[in-house]
Amino acid sequence: MNTAANALRWMLWREFLDQRQNRMLWPVYLIMPLIGAALPALLALGSAAMLAGKAPIKPEMQAMVNAVRMLASANGTDLELAAATLLLRMSAGYFLLMPLAIVSIAGAYAIVGEKQQRTLEPVLATPMSTNHFLLAKMLAVTVPAVLMSWIAALVGAVASVVSFYWAHGLLVWPDIFYWLAVLVLAPEIGAMTALVCLRVSARMQDPQAANQITALILVPLLLILFSVIGPVLVLDLRALIGACVAGLALTLGLFYWVRRGFNREEILCRWR
Repeated sequence: MNTAANALRWMLWREFLDQRQNRMLWPVYLIMPLIGAALPALLALGSAAMLAGKAPIKPEMQAMVNAVRMLASANGTDLELAAATLLLRMSAGYFLLMPLAIVSIAGAYAIVGEKQQRTLEPVLATPMSTNHFLLAKMLAVTVPAVLMSWIAALVGAVASVVSFYWAHGLLVWPDIFYWLAVLVLAPEIGAMTALVCLRVSARMQDPQAANQITALILVPLLLILFSVIGPVLVLDLRALIGACVAGLALTLGLFYWVRRGFNREEILCRWR
């Protein structure tokens, strides 16, 4: 048990050091959290101005306005508070895309990048189990992205509270929908993205091609998924909890799928 834990810790530390040398990640790590930290406050202020009559309501926004009125009626709150609450829930979608964007870049390099550097073969030749190898790879690319998403979401939540109170004298706190999406669904999306990246990266010989194929698989799929179930997730707590449970089941299923398709001997022979 101690040997396995030590091997996993060594692999994780090694992966984190490799991530620091990936220059493509640094702009994403810097830009996306800054946007995410400002987004909830801007949405809260914009929604309040719209419903207070300070901004015109366009025809394409009418569906959202109707949803705001339904939420206000259900919760017994005024329209400004309901609008800010709803758009704060919607802003959590950005923090679901952050792990996807960061992990897809880091994960594409996770295996094929080591192949180019000639550092993968010694690791695969060690007695470390495939489960520990894949788990370390997944955690190394997922944990930093999720932590950055959490920090940006926390800063954004504080900024939204301050800005809304400053502009309108009301306290608007991100509710359980916001925090469930950020704290539970975002890590699951990050882990699922990492696992798909590992499967693609293990079969490719060029990091750029691995990154492009991963994006072609994940981005359209998640955009379609969010467009279909997104409106339900911001209004129905049971649907959001169900999505979290389904995300956990998908993550475990993807890990099994990647583990089953990962052949160490084939990779070593093919890349010699």
